[in-house]
Amino acid sequence: MSFVNNIQSVAKYESKLLIRSWFFRVFTVLAVTIITFFNFQLFVSEDSGGFWIATAIPSNIPYLILLLLNTGQAVIAIFLASDFLKRDKKLDTSEVFYVRPLSNAEYVIGKIWGNLRVFLLLNLIIMAITAAFNLTLGEVDWMAYLLYFLLISVPTLIFIIGLAIFLMLVLKNQALTFVLLLGYIGLTVFYIEDKLYYLFDYMAYSLPLVKSTIVGFTNLEVVLNHRAIYFFAGLAFIFFTIFLFRRLPNSSRSNYPWLFLSFCMLLISGAAGYKHVHSILGEGEVRTLYTEINNKYVNTPKMIINQYDI
Repeated sequence: MSFVNNIQSVAKYESKLLIRSWFFRVFTVLAVTIITFFNFQLFVSEDSGGFWIATAIPSNIPYLILLLLNTGQAVIAIFLASDFLKRDKKLDTSEVFYVRPLSNAEYVIGKIWGNLRVFLLLNLIIMAITAAFNLTLGEVDWMAYLLYFLLISVPTLIFIIGLAIFLMLVLKNQALTFVLLLGYIGLTVFYIEDKLYYLFDYMAYSLPLVKSTIVGFTNLEVVLNHRAIYFFAGLAFIFFTIFLFRRLPNSSRSNYPWLFLSFCMLLISGAAGYKHVHSILGEGEVRTLYTEINNKYVNTPKMIINQYDI
């Protein structure tokens, strides 16, 4: 119980600092304004701006909205998540926490949870606005709202926040961290896109995620496996950060279990990545086999029924 209480205490003040940040406030106002305008175009305006496909399938509404938000918050989260170490040193507030009986894990997890829950709250607000507009159509796919929140927003935020803090701790340079991560985002969005079987698409920007009202996801196993890659990779970076965090530990060996956990998470993430590529290559081999069999027997004489009597 003390472990959870300490995490909540750190997260509470980290969330307050993040909400008071003008950078986050400006992003929140822009996000709400743009999403509201987008919903207005979809549901109220006679001219949908060519986004008729969004309302043709009810699940596409939360899908497009969260995908749009996810693209923006994946960039903003880099700036805000990697800023807490620099901010603590700049404001000379580190000692306030360092003299407390907090373990490295409680401090780092509290900081990350404080950032994460503010972004998740913003996602819920955006989803509520979208659902309010969606109700005007009379058909709302509530399950799609939940599934896309869990499949798009949660893995992306955990991965990018964990990676940003890990790189910030290793490189000890916020500007270099920004350049590397922004370059990574630009590379995955504008160059790699859907290449390499969507393996590097951590924002689910190109991953096929359309949910049918009748049959649901036709590739649910592939989608869950793909998102698991980045969910567990994000946890691995968080655990690495706990191990590498420089402050007086409670015990000289207290950080090694987190190093073990980080390797376990990386192993699970790597296994999911291997399974993702292997499953797609396997499907390609099956299609190739079908084509070869068809070509083999395409010229074989076939039986034709001229007359039959029952």
